[in-house]
Amino acid sequence: MLGAPAVAMAINLYTYAGVSRGWAGTIDVTADIPMDLAGKEGPGEAVKDTARLLEPLRLAAREALAYVGRKLAGVRVEVECGIPIGAGLGSSAAASVAIIAATAQSQGVKLSVDDIIKVAFTPESYLHGKPSGVDHSTCATGGVLTFRKPDIVKALNISWVPRILVCDSGIHRSTGSLVRAVIRKSESEKTLFESHVADASRISLGAARALKHGDGEELGILLNRNQELLVNIGVSNPTLNHLIGVALKAGALGAKLTGAGGGGCIIAVCRDSKSETKIGKALRQSGGMVYKVGMDSDGVVVWSGGEHSNRLSGGSV
Repeated sequence: MLGAPAVAMAINLYTYAGVSRGWAGTIDVTADIPMDLAGKEGPGEAVKDTARLLEPLRLAAREALAYVGRKLAGVRVEVECGIPIGAGLGSSAAASVAIIAATAQSQGVKLSVDDIIKVAFTPESYLHGKPSGVDHSTCATGGVLTFRKPDIVKALNISWVPRILVCDSGIHRSTGSLVRAVIRKSESEKTLFESHVADASRISLGAARALKHGDGEELGILLNRNQELLVNIGVSNPTLNHLIGVALKAGALGAKLTGAGGGGCIIAVCRDSKSETKIGKALRQSGGMVYKVGMDSDGVVVWSGGEHSNRLSGGSV
């Protein structure tokens, strides 16, 4: 949130990229994006055109080729997306880091995590304007990260992995447009937003401590407090607020939206398997699509098979 530190966890929803060599100077991209993962851009407005989603994927491959000194090489890229699009789960970041790593590997170059994060800023900037870098840093690194800006990213060793449900509202928005709207509001209400940033900083630091010490009750309280801030800055909406209320009523320790807001997903921290089942049922009955997720510890995974270089990348919350 506008300069405040963040805590992010890589999750085990994945996007796969397979890359093979192609005709010189060409970048051919095909993407399998199930439409139930693309959601809606607004009430009654389903996303039907996946063609517009391909340009940042081409850009990721192009930047990777340039970075490894193969600017004139050609590649064929196949992407399989298992992460909801525009839902606050880092789908574009996962695709970018997957393509970058696999494209470099197809040219005989294994990029470091730091290299992948650096290259991923270009396709992420194309989509989001001025991305914080938290999503693609988390997707590339795995685990739990504390994050203030791209050059201050630290792995957080945690003693307890929270039991998390992700619930997709089915209404997806452009992260870039939402970020721009928040920036405009921050400029017009500077004093108030400085207070919000200070509050968000304290919440993030507290969440890091709660994760480190396995304090689920405290984590839940902090998630709820963070959601109150997100409502105040105008990035939540009635659908998200309703789903969060449903999760809390069903017994969630805490719940909040994830990502830029305006739609997309909420996350709910559950006390145990019994409460997880109850919360999931309540959210589904309220019209949400529920995902039970765990932490992805691996981050970048690259392997080669035949002519292909393959990359699997998880999302983030």
